[in-house]
Amino acid sequence: MVMDAMRDPVRDDIPSPERAPTEPEQRSAPASGSVEIELARYASELDAFRAALDRQAIVAVTDRRGAITLVNDLFCRISGYRRDELIGRNHRILNSGHHPRRFFVSMWRTIADGRIWHGEICNRAKDGRLYWVDTTIVPRRGADGRIESYVSVRYDITERKQAEAALADEARRRARAETLVREILDAIPDGVAAFDAEDRLVLSNRAFRRLYGAGPAGASDGLTFREIAERCLADGRFPEVGRSPSETAAWLDARLREHRRPGRRHIRQLSDGRWLQVRERRSPSGHIVSVSSDVTALKRAELAVKQRAERDALTGLYNRAAFGERLERMLCDDRRTKPGALVVVDVDGFKAVNDTHGHDVGDALLGAVAERLRAGVRRGDVVARLGGDEFALILPGVTRPRTAEDLLGRLLAQLGAPLDLPGRTLFPSVSLGCAFFPEHGATPDAAMKAADLALYEAKAAAEARGRETGGRGRFRLFAPALRESETRRRALVAGLREALVRDEIVVALQPQVTLRDARHAGFEALARWRRGGEVVPPAAFIPIAEEANLIGAVGGVVLDRALALVRRHIDAGAAPGRVAVNVAAAQLKDERFVEEVSAALARHRLTPAALEIEITETVLLDRAAAEIGGTLARLRALGVGIALDDFGTGYASLAHLRRFPVDRLKIDRGFVEGIGRDADADALVGGIVDLAHGLALEVVAEGIETPAQRAALARMGCDVGQGYLFAPPLPPEEIGTYLERMRPSSLAAAG
Repeated sequence: MVMDAMRDPVRDDIPSPERAPTEPEQRSAPASGSVEIELARYASELDAFRAALDRQAIVAVTDRRGAITLVNDLFCRISGYRRDELIGRNHRILNSGHHPRRFFVSMWRTIADGRIWHGEICNRAKDGRLYWVDTTIVPRRGADGRIESYVSVRYDITERKQAEAALADEARRRARAETLVREILDAIPDGVAAFDAEDRLVLSNRAFRRLYGAGPAGASDGLTFREIAERCLADGRFPEVGRSPSETAAWLDARLREHRRPGRRHIRQLSDGRWLQVRERRSPSGHIVSVSSDVTALKRAELAVKQRAERDALTGLYNRAAFGERLERMLCDDRRTKPGALVVVDVDGFKAVNDTHGHDVGDALLGAVAERLRAGVRRGDVVARLGGDEFALILPGVTRPRTAEDLLGRLLAQLGAPLDLPGRTLFPSVSLGCAFFPEHGATPDAAMKAADLALYEAKAAAEARGRETGGRGRFRLFAPALRESETRRRALVAGLREALVRDEIVVALQPQVTLRDARHAGFEALARWRRGGEVVPPAAFIPIAEEANLIGAVGGVVLDRALALVRRHIDAGAAPGRVAVNVAAAQLKDERFVEEVSAALARHRLTPAALEIEITETVLLDRAAAEIGGTLARLRALGVGIALDDFGTGYASLAHLRRFPVDRLKIDRGFVEGIGRDADADALVGGIVDLAHGLALEVVAEGIETPAQRAALARMGCDVGQGYLFAPPLPPEEIGTYLERMRPSSLAAAG
């Protein structure tokens, strides 16, 4: 069969009997009987080849169009088709659908070009069974050189392919099992590691690598136990080990002996303060398996009984009682104790960190401050946490201002270094107040009072500079003038109480103007204190009012007077628009506040739309944020507008804008002053405007002082402007004149 199709190439070497031999051929030509014998021998060999091929190879011939013209018996047996079912059919009858179309396109392109194609094909038998064949297809040319047919020789490789598939499946199962084992090991909180007979690390989980380090500086596969221990020692991971070479060598030798004779438990402390219990066992295969468990909680529980009386639970520093005892001992007998310095430390903005990031982050910040304080002082100095975010230091022998300033400066730098926490980085800031004892206080109370006054002055100085210094901490040394300042502050509180009784709190109104058409939009009410012939600025008495719990009373006066001015000018025929009144967190936490607002509006015969409540970002971060949110929601339901003042200067986020009802954003003057001169300021303000409009909020820009700023803000789409370009805060007697000037008819007449 197939030999018939392939006979021409074989017989090219046999002289044709139809052709007359040449003279040399005539001389050497065998007799006719010999030719017949030779032809018979060739035919016998061909039959033998064909029989052998039929037993091993699957052979088929197709014409140029791909129709099957010849198949051998093995082809029929493996495919399950009879010869008459195959002859004349296309090979697609065997298509299993396993190969994509491009597979056969490439195959036909190859053989149509006269080249031999070789590959593995998955076919489908008549009974649906799949089988694989290693296939070689050879183009067969006719006498004219054109391709007449294609001869394919196939070998059944189904068993091999099944074996390969089984091996691949087994490899996948092994990989999944190995991955599962790895995941299980990494899920174990204890550090697990295995060392081979040569004491090299061959397996470790994530907890082990965290405990002992990873990469060149710690535990990596292939390192010996000794190398890992040496790298941990070099990294200072075990603080129990002495620093001298002899102490280090002795510890290492002892640890290696323990490791090579596994069976005992060992307790180790790490440099980060954690305690580990290490258990080592030898496995049946000869590996040393080590399990390191974090027993820090147990060790701390053991130490807690001892330290509870005098240690702070969170930081491990001395607590307030223990600190007071030590300070008292130092001040009771000057003959036994040297003079020194007392430093009070306060973490700036700690409440905002707690409210924004959560108490876990706040505790981590306090712990970091404690560690940095401990690391920044001398061995004999006393470090304590007095409570909350307040710490204190006793520095014996520090009596000179220059020495104290150098020490406090270094402490500020150390405490202000970035603090990396999971998922965030904090930039701590602290304020320090320092007093010398017994010079500034011969008793614990007097010394603490002096240091507290210095701390108050440091925090006030930092707040006064505001964003210019990024709110970074400061330190102050006590000076007698601070006592005078404290006396003045107390006098200011007393004076403010009297001012409320004497009706000395007045209101100035600063106009707000639409930037699109320069029309009057409303006012912001600003508190003023006329103390005799002197005007006390809000920055001087509003913080005092908040400290002395007088802000509610001051705010009530400002609200009433602002609404009274609006009613007066409405009755005079003017259109004063909406008045914005600043409100403190303490007012919003007062459950009677909404009723007081409603009563004030009714008293002055005004609708709620005539009033806007302004709050700062810090109000939204108050611990009672949920309570404040409820108050704002009730004000909004009443019809009162809500404005968020100084947007972008604090910790408020988009989440706060979604959580609290806000109608308007007020861009702080610090951003506005850079417009037109600073591309970053332009981009930032433009972004705030787009953000507000995307949330359907109106935007007010404060502190506009130049026409260029006004024009730039108008181009950005800012809705309303406020600043000295339009008008300063106006006393009550000048408001009528301003409103008359801003009437549409007056504006039109003025062009």
